[in-house]
Amino acid sequence: MTFRRFRTFSKLAASALMTCAMALPLAQSAHAQAETPKAPIYGVTLDDLSKFNAIINSLQNLPYRPTVRVVFDPGTSAADYYPQIVKLHQYAYVMGEIYDSYYFPTDLTTYTARTKELVSTLGANVDVWEIANEINGEWLRPNMNGPTSTATTQEQQIGQMVQSAYDIVKGAGGKVAVTMYYNQDPSGNNCWELPMDNWRTWPTQFLSSTVRNGTDYALFSYYPYQDCPGLAPSWKNDFSALESLFPNAKVGFGEIGTSSTSAPWSVQSSMISSYYPMVGTLNDPKFIGGYFWWNYVEQMLPYSKSKYFQLLRNTIINLKAPS
Repeated sequence: MTFRRFRTFSKLAASALMTCAMALPLAQSAHAQAETPKAPIYGVTLDDLSKFNAIINSLQNLPYRPTVRVVFDPGTSAADYYPQIVKLHQYAYVMGEIYDSYYFPTDLTTYTARTKELVSTLGANVDVWEIANEINGEWLRPNMNGPTSTATTQEQQIGQMVQSAYDIVKGAGGKVAVTMYYNQDPSGNNCWELPMDNWRTWPTQFLSSTVRNGTDYALFSYYPYQDCPGLAPSWKNDFSALESLFPNAKVGFGEIGTSSTSAPWSVQSSMISSYYPMVGTLNDPKFIGGYFWWNYVEQMLPYSKSKYFQLLRNTIINLKAPS
């Protein structure tokens, strides 16, 4: 039985965005054009921008300019996000997540329209577009359990969505990231419903060679606590395999964490203190870090009172500076 990841989202209300927009003037800064994030990347995920001033204050107190991964919620317009993305880009590199896996199943028309809207409105202030999030997760298709023939057709449709987003982003001169759900479970008991969901085989089955060869960042989503337990990654080998699937991409983690903020401190603190320092130990020239701790907003604000923020800061400050 596969554990489907469930997330608690703080939905982004348009009224909260407008309040922030009035409080913070639009920035006309040197960061008004998309950039290539300097590596190593020490990333965090923002799934809620309603505490915007606290977010900005926290980013300013990280040791290095971070990369923030912004989750764009369906039901909001790209224009709603514009003032915040411009402001964020003053203090961080920005990775825009077009469609979180939480919001699947969806269809090609919806996925294409959303990508066009976001890229055309926000593109100059988004440095990397995550065009596929946990794209091999079985919960993305309407029929999680198959049968195999039905699941194959639905996965082909998901691959078409990724192709469409890729064409839009690349057509606009942008960089793309593809995130695979790390579910390498040879027994098949914990992490996938069907063998086609295996991250090692999904890309060659359902992504075109154009997407695989043109992807700029190939990333893992890794949730080992309860969601996908009992794994024993060999990261050097796993990233080498990922590089063979996406031969021109830098590699790293697109998100790490636990699906519940109530997971024990010992579990969560161990993930932060173990994974962010991998930039200095993996010995892979293509490895750029990333990480993008999922519960940044929920656990690290306000930064002055958060033991999670202090742990993150104290961990990063001793690591290699991005260059």
